[in-house]
Amino acid sequence: MKKDSYSTIIDFGSNKLRLGVFDEKLSNLFFQSKDICQKNNYEEYTNSLHFLIREAENKISTHLENITVLYDTSETLTIDLSIKKKLDQKIIFKEVCSSIILEANQLIEDCYINKKIIHAIVNKYIINDEEFLNIPKKIPEINSVIIEIKFICIPNKKYENILEIFKKNNLKIINFFLTSLVKSFKYLDLFNESNFTAFLDIGLERSTLILFINKKLHFLNSVPIGGIHVSKDISHVMKLSFDESENLKRTFNKSEIDFTYEESKDEDNVDLIKKIIEKNISISTLKQVVLARVEEIIELVFRGLSFAKNDRNREDLNLVLIGNGSLLFNKNSFQLEDKYNFKEINFYEENDIEICGAGIIFEKIYKNE
Repeated sequence: MKKDSYSTIIDFGSNKLRLGVFDEKLSNLFFQSKDICQKNNYEEYTNSLHFLIREAENKISTHLENITVLYDTSETLTIDLSIKKKLDQKIIFKEVCSSIILEANQLIEDCYINKKIIHAIVNKYIINDEEFLNIPKKIPEINSVIIEIKFICIPNKKYENILEIFKKNNLKIINFFLTSLVKSFKYLDLFNESNFTAFLDIGLERSTLILFINKKLHFLNSVPIGGIHVSKDISHVMKLSFDESENLKRTFNKSEIDFTYEESKDEDNVDLIKKIIEKNISISTLKQVVLARVEEIIELVFRGLSFAKNDRNREDLNLVLIGNGSLLFNKNSFQLEDKYNFKEINFYEENDIEICGAGIIFEKIYKNE
């Protein structure tokens, strides 16, 4: 197989590495994942990556060199920047745009020396005071242009640590993307009912909100709270070991429970009762603990949004839950406080191969926009 006839994606997760190899038609040639037992243990990451690469090379009978990496961190920083240029001569518009974006990149790099830019996404072009979401097909005579760009950055140190892991395996990172953003771009077309769609990706130790307005990225925010904190809350309040709390949470994932602050008048799920009755745990209290943490995550990720909580845009907002930490929303219902007032809350059940495939689609369609 020719080396340029396939693409390799690594989803570099906190507790799992996923590797997918795809051909030019986006068909999966190989997929395998490996759990990570010790977070931030770079030796384990290095060895696990080595194992996955060797397995893939044996399967597709060729050597892997170039890799696209998907990665998420609660330390993601989003920077909005607008640059205006006045023009007094005939120009090639796309060349001017490229020049402005390069200038903006350099400005961010100079001002944020400890950050690595991983995305630079153009949100809007303003040509002669007229707004365009994309470069217009017919470009008028231009007197001035403003480009609004959203930069997404991660700490340099985290990027360099990951880069070193791949270097030790003789691999070259050709693209480095934010996992939650890549996934949300792929899933966006599945939720066309609303012009306001937000994806809440709840991971192990972080949660990331990505909001699209009219299919354009409007807001991105990450907080250092994720699914593991739900388990820790259960452990603390119920006086259980962490493993017992994790098992209880997983039981909720498979149940059909109504999460509310009201006392339960009946026991919702017989199987759940059997698992916890010997520990004399109140299901009502347990549900309230979970609900309180879920509401905190939602409150924190929405903090800083540019439209008010009672704005009509929020009433038209479709919230889509993704990520392993969102499995609580799969079959259960959550009675959130009235202030959220979402139009809909949906759970999207993604799979590992789909996550890797999202990286290929993002690379091909959105990278150069």
